[in-house]
Amino acid sequence: MAMQNKYNQFFNFFLFSGLACFSYLSLVLYTDLTPQHQKILISFLGFISVVFIFNLVGFSLIFINRWLKKSYLFFIKKRNKLIINCILIAAILFFMNYATLTICKVLLELPFPFVLSSPGLRLIMIIWLVEIVIVSLSIMNAFYRQLVILHEKTMKLEESSIKAQYTALQNQLNPHFLFNSLNTLISEIEYNPENAVVFTQKLSDVYRYILKSQEQGLVTLRNELEFLDSYIYLHQVRLGKCIQLENKIPPTLLNKKIPSLTLQLLIENVIKHNIINMENPMVIHLDYSDKDQTLSVRNKIKLKKNVAKSGMGLKNLSARYLLICNLHITIIDDSEYFTVKIPLLNE
Repeated sequence: MAMQNKYNQFFNFFLFSGLACFSYLSLVLYTDLTPQHQKILISFLGFISVVFIFNLVGFSLIFINRWLKKSYLFFIKKRNKLIINCILIAAILFFMNYATLTICKVLLELPFPFVLSSPGLRLIMIIWLVEIVIVSLSIMNAFYRQLVILHEKTMKLEESSIKAQYTALQNQLNPHFLFNSLNTLISEIEYNPENAVVFTQKLSDVYRYILKSQEQGLVTLRNELEFLDSYIYLHQVRLGKCIQLENKIPPTLLNKKIPSLTLQLLIENVIKHNIINMENPMVIHLDYSDKDQTLSVRNKIKLKKNVAKSGMGLKNLSARYLLICNLHITIIDDSEYFTVKIPLLNE
């Protein structure tokens, strides 16, 4: 990535320098300047000055363009803004040529330096059109490279999505969870028939959500929390009230989005790796941090002795976040509490 950025910087420098030399020579040699004036202007200092100005303006435009790229979704929805941006670039190119010719006339102390004669205007228009073609080719090259990068990311995202679906069905909600739930249901039917009806409904809600979420990359935090209530309820019926969820997420954030089954993965990890019974109750804390705009899932560490930690679930979740929004999850293990912080998304 560093080599690619360095290559891009060199390419842009030579592009702007080439445009500067082309414009400067064309304006000096083919406008209404006398040979004596041309001899004065065609100097090392003159070339260096024009190259510096062109690079200064050019790299400033690149900086502005990078800032605008952060809002590329806005430009896709508001195409008129993209058109305005292109018109602005064309206007700046024209102004740069006009300014170059004007500076030359000022340095030579010619009368009326800001007035363009017909030959000067015609030449500036020709140079301007040539520059637009060069810049357009450069933009097309950058667009093609960006398209290739996006295509590669899309392929990786599709592959990651398939792996995530497979992992969710095979590992996260493995047959043990279903068998335990069915055994609990049999017990409830025998000893508490009324509760068995509620348990069956919750189990149905959980698997309905699982199947539905496989088709979605992102889900709202509201839907994920509603699913989590049913999921926690099934465990509470099996384990007792020794597992609790303490939710401190503000209601204003419920329309934010996260990758599907994110909270289920984190809660499942807590239940899988920690001792949870009436003598060792577990409280899982859900909090939100305004500082870094992340949702945190935190639990006290009470590790089981014979449970291996593969870390594949968290690695997969981290990879999904990187591909979807280029953001990282944060994992904090301070030997007393285990915390995972996940970014909340708008789209």
